[in-house]
Amino acid sequence: MKFYLLKQAVIGPQVPMAVFENLYSSKENDLKVILYVLNKGEIDPLDIARNLDISMASVQSSLLYWTDKGIIMAEDEQQSKPKKKKRLSARDILAVSDSHPEIEIMVNRLQKIYGQAINEKDTNTFISLYLLDNIPVDVILILTGYYAPLQKGPAYTARVISNLFEKKGITSADKAEEHIRINDAREKAYSEVCSIFGMDCEKLTSSEKTIINGWYESLEMGVDMIKSAFETAQGNASIRYCNGILKSWSQKGYKTVVDIQQELNFNNLSGKNIDDDNDLILKGMNIVPVFNKGE
Repeated sequence: MKFYLLKQAVIGPQVPMAVFENLYSSKENDLKVILYVLNKGEIDPLDIARNLDISMASVQSSLLYWTDKGIIMAEDEQQSKPKKKKRLSARDILAVSDSHPEIEIMVNRLQKIYGQAINEKDTNTFISLYLLDNIPVDVILILTGYYAPLQKGPAYTARVISNLFEKKGITSADKAEEHIRINDAREKAYSEVCSIFGMDCEKLTSSEKTIINGWYESLEMGVDMIKSAFETAQGNASIRYCNGILKSWSQKGYKTVVDIQQELNFNNLSGKNIDDDNDLILKGMNIVPVFNKGE
C-alpha cells in the first residue's frame, strides 16, 4: 500500500529548518511542544501541559531546549515591560494535579505549618510558585516554616519566597537553610547591639543593619569589642560613629579587648607616646595610662 500527502494537509504553520536539523536528536516531548507552539502561535506552558498531557517540568525543559536551538526566545531576553506575575486558577491546578502528586503533599504540609486550612487564593499562589516560577517544593516548605510564625499571612510569605528565589538565589534546600542560619545570626546581632546602645530594634534603619552586619561578618567583632567602641565614643555613641572606631581597630588587627590591652601595655613598656587613638581606647576601657618618669 502506498501513501500520499494531501495538498490541503500542507496548509499550516511553517516549520523552522532547525526543527528538521534536530529531528533525530530531539525527544518526543520536545517535538510535541514545538509543533504545538508553532500551531498555536503563542507560548503558554500551562496550556501546553494541559493539552499535551505532559508535566510542567517537561514543558519547561522542552522550551529551554528550543530556546537553546534559537527557535524561541525566553521572556527575560525580550526588551518588554515587566508583567504582573500570572497565578494559576483552581481550574488550571485541577487540570495538572494528576501529573503532579507532590502538589497535594505540599498543600497538606502548608496547612500543618499554619495550623489551619489556607484559602483557595493563597493555596493557588503557593502552587504557582512551584509550577510557574519553578521554585522547588522543599524550598517553599522550608521558608514558609520559617516566615509563617511572623503572622503576616500566607500572601506575605509567598512574596518573600519569590523575592528570595529571584533576587537572592535561594534555589535549593541547602541555600534556604543557610539563609535561615544567617538571618537568625543577624537578628541576634541586632538585639545585642540595640541592648548596648539602648535602642529599639524596630527603629533600626536598613543602613544601620548593614553596618552591624559588617561588624560581625566582615570585621569579625564580638559583643565585647562593640561595647568597648560604644564606651569609647561616649557622647558620640551613634552606630555610624562607632563604626569608625571599630574599623580603626580592625585595621590595627584588634579582634578582642585583650588585643587592645596588650598593644597598650606594649606601648607603655616601650616608652612610646600615647597617641589620640590610644587615648580613646583607654577611655573606652577605663584604663589609666602609665607614663614614664620625666614625661
